[in-house]
Amino acid sequence: MNFLNSKNKVGSSFILLFSLIYLAAIFEIPVNESLSYDVVSARTLPYCLALVAILVCLLQIFVSAEDDAEENLYAAIQGFQWQPCLQLTAAMFLYGMSFEFLGFLLATFLFLLVGFAILKEKRYLLSLSVAGGVALFMWLVLTQLFSIYLDSGEVYRMIFGS
Repeated sequence: MNFLNSKNKVGSSFILLFSLIYLAAIFEIPVNESLSYDVVSARTLPYCLALVAILVCLLQIFVSAEDDAEENLYAAIQGFQWQPCLQLTAAMFLYGMSFEFLGFLLATFLFLLVGFAILKEKRYLLSLSVAGGVALFMWLVLTQLFSIYLDSGEVYRMIFGS
């Protein structure tokens, strides 16, 4: 089987490349020196995620469970909706760039609302409540349960001071 004719192998190769870059970037995450002998650090979860992704991609590439009669790559991507995909990718990029200014809570809320709009969700009240609930739940879990500092953002500091 030709490698480029298998959509799953090509997709796995892209995810493998991303995972390897992600794995290399993990070692730039600072670790508190006073906690350097702890089993779990800021690098633990990203490191595990990268290793699992690499393992799954290698399995998909070298041990395919599919038969050889696959459709080619061009035929596989014919019906894809590229516009929402690119819009969501741009929204994720803007979400990451807006943390410092908007803060976690507001940036996450707006990102989820924009995501719902891109996916053409018509139930606006449900979208508002889900976006608010998910953002608030994530903020509570990350700050109260895991004691992770999340910046409140420049907007918060402009409105409420300090």
